[in-house]
Amino acid sequence: MELLLFAPREEQHVGNESVLCPVCQGVLPASGKESYTASRGRLIVTNGYCAGGCAERRAEMEQQQAQRQAQVQRQEQQQQTQQMARPQGLPSPAPVPGPAQGAGRAALRVVR
Repeated sequence: MELLLFAPREEQHVGNESVLCPVCQGVLPASGKESYTASRGRLIVTNGYCAGGCAERRAEMEQQQAQRQAQVQRQEQQQQTQQMARPQGLPSPAPVPGPAQGAGRAALRVVR
C-alpha cells in the first residue's frame, strides 16, 4: 500500500470545484454523500478537514497588519516633522576674550 504525504494535484479538484480550503488547505465539507469519493477520502486523511472561519481569521490578521503598518507610517511621519522643525545645528557663539587677551580693559557689552 502506498501512502502519500501530499495529495496529487489532480485529486484536489472534483469537477471544476476545489475541495480544499484556499487558506488552510483542509478539505471542505461535501454537499452530499455522493461527493465522498476515494480521492476525497485520501485528501481528508492527508490534509484533514477545514475547521471553518479561515477567511474571517485571514481578514482579521490582514486588518491587524494594515493597522500596524499605518501606525509605523504615522510614527515615521512624526519623526520627520520633528526633524524638520528642529534646526540641525546652531552656529556656535563667538569666543569671548579672556582676561589675558584684554588685560586692563573692562569687557564691552553689546546691546542690540
